[in-house]
Amino acid sequence: MRTKTVKKKTPPKKKQSKRRQTYGLVLSGGAALGSYQAGAIRALYEAGLDIRCVAGSSIGALNGYLAATREIDRMIAFWKNIDQKKLITIQSFTKLFFSGSTSLLTDQMQRNLVEEAVSLATLQKSGIAYICAAISIHTGKLHYFRGSDAQTDRELRDFILASAAVPGVFPPVKIGDELYIDGGLVRNTPVEALEGERVDCLIAISMEPEYYPEEKISNTAQIALRTLSIFFRSQADDAIARSLASRRRRAKRVLLLRPQLPLDMQQYEFDPKKIEQLIEQGYTAASQFIARHGLR
Repeated sequence: MRTKTVKKKTPPKKKQSKRRQTYGLVLSGGAALGSYQAGAIRALYEAGLDIRCVAGSSIGALNGYLAATREIDRMIAFWKNIDQKKLITIQSFTKLFFSGSTSLLTDQMQRNLVEEAVSLATLQKSGIAYICAAISIHTGKLHYFRGSDAQTDRELRDFILASAAVPGVFPPVKIGDELYIDGGLVRNTPVEALEGERVDCLIAISMEPEYYPEEKISNTAQIALRTLSIFFRSQADDAIARSLASRRRRAKRVLLLRPQLPLDMQQYEFDPKKIEQLIEQGYTAASQFIARHGLR
């Protein structure tokens, strides 16, 4: 009698879920244009991207702290509530040139803001690495301050204030025995600060455009502003190129998010209506960027 062979059913293979991607965020300086950056950051967080580390220069240092502590609503509220009357005007520049002052403004306004927003315990609780760039006036060297190196709230706040101490606008900040100024002069898009971090992708957000429109530039002010924009745009391009060629880089991808055309506001304009428009423009651009690059 022949026995019937019964074939054992092979259990279906379990679908392996794709590992969630991890990201590092690099934030350029750009004064009032940081409102565009804030909108873009909001889109990245709302999309659920797993951001593990943040580095920034100048206004990117302040946006960066709020991004690292996931205080996105506070960041947006800061930009929407800026009082233009307390900021820089043409009269402010006149005051600088015809007085013995070393800066247009004291840093008290910035200090008040930073004291309200910045807490070492909050940063430590977030688990996100935070770095900001500043330059020593004494040595001329760039220094990366890590949030993890701060021992007190005051020390962390000074790191951020130093990174945002625009020469001539805000006074230098003393840390230890040295005075520090805005790191954006040397590394406005400090990608290299995150090259050693174990993430899958680095995303840099610059506010300088991909292209400049064909337009008549007829006065010195327009030439100066365009020159400044070209300088910072070139810095962002160079930072990405250096990182892609670097052997230190651990991230597989390095991406640059920037507007296609110049933003409709100057760096020190701080127009409330335009700021709100730039927040939305940054949000929309980042949402499209996420879809285009398949970020998840």
